[in-house]
Amino acid sequence: SATKKLKCGILGCTGSVGQRFISLLDNHPWFVIHTIGASERSSGKKYGDVVHWVLPTPIPPQAINMTIVDCTVNHFKECDFVFSALDASVAGTIEDDFAKSSIPVFSNARNHR
Repeated sequence: SATKKLKCGILGCTGSVGQRFISLLDNHPWFVIHTIGASERSSGKKYGDVVHWVLPTPIPPQAINMTIVDCTVNHFKECDFVFSALDASVAGTIEDDFAKSSIPVFSNARNHR
């Protein structure tokens, strides 16, 4: 039987760690990328237009035309959880906001290890 995939968000989607999350989640059996977030300078733009892709594999087609949003809880309310690839300099406060809003965060930053 087909099970419903969980909606995930990615914080810091344009950096190398964020790119890895996008690559690993492409065609994932349990998760679907629902929302992608980055800095204000990328917000409102298409992922394929702003990312400097560094991985050897191509950008997953599903991600190319996704619109990037700010890394604020309000934009990720429909997500079941988020993966955070944010730099440690900004991860603490942003990830705390998500946790306080009952959105689980899987973080790559050192802040909450």
